[in-house]
Amino acid sequence: MTFDDDVEMALARASEELEMKRQELIRLIIREWLESYGFLPFHELDEGSETEGSA
Repeated sequence: MTFDDDVEMALARASEELEMKRQELIRLIIREWLESYGFLPFHELDEGSETEGSA
C-alpha cells in the first residue's frame, strides 16, 4: 500500500521514532482511528494491570 509523498514521509518518521515497522504502525493508526470513531470497542486496561499507579 502506498500513500501520497507527505504521508509516506510522516510514516517513515513515525516508524523511526516509535521503533516500529511501517506495517505495524499502519495497523496501530487504523485501529486507533476505528476505536476513536466507534467502529471498534475501545480497548481498556484491566484494573489489576502492571501499569496501575505508574502514570
